[in-house]
Amino acid sequence: MKIITTFACSALIAVVALAGSAQLKPATAGSFDWLGNENYVRCLKYVSALAKSAAGLDRGRRACNRAHYPGRPGYDY
Repeated sequence: MKIITTFACSALIAVVALAGSAQLKPATAGSFDWLGNENYVRCLKYVSALAKSAAGLDRGRRACNRAHYPGRPGYDY
């Protein structure tokens, strides 16, 4: 009986801790404004088709950013 009580208390503490750690705001995916820029999307598709490594894909993404969003603050070139 003592084992069942201990297990029940442990389970209750775990559930309360999990619920308490949950964020109050739901997760968001961010803005999808860039999908309206057809030339940028075309550039990303071209780069992703030719990239042979993650580093190559990152360099290509940065090149697309520079070409289609010049001088925009907040973009990681």
